[in-house]
Amino acid sequence: MLNQLFSEAAKIQQLNVEDAVAVASYPASGAFIDVADYERFTFLVQVGALTTELVFKVQQAVAVNSALKDVTGATVTVPANGDDKWYLIEVQTNKLDINNDYRYVTLTSTGAAGGDDYAAITFFGINPGSKPVTQGADKGSIVSVVG
Repeated sequence: MLNQLFSEAAKIQQLNVEDAVAVASYPASGAFIDVADYERFTFLVQVGALTTELVFKVQQAVAVNSALKDVTGATVTVPANGDDKWYLIEVQTNKLDINNDYRYVTLTSTGAAGGDDYAAITFFGINPGSKPVTQGADKGSIVSVVG
């Protein structure tokens, strides 16, 4: 059994904190996430009240701001009546087009995305090559009751 804290073994990054969902990329162009150092990664979408169907798909790029292409099968459809549920898309990094240097990812939302459709979106980078990972400025407190 490993004696490592979750916060040391996974990169956690908030992308949307229960805001109205826009037809957009999370994170936006210029800030796509480099996942080359992770075995796999996950986008967690937690929705609140919805009035429209939303589709979230993982897309890959060769740079933090370059053209996007879909990651095959990495799509979830959230129905208009999918209120107060969470949805998860997990991708093994070697499923990206790594041979052509696609190592940056984002989560793109499509659909009507009305001003009354709310979600919180979080990225998790899992099993990094270098540990412990460094958490970003969006980190508050970490409380660990271990050992």
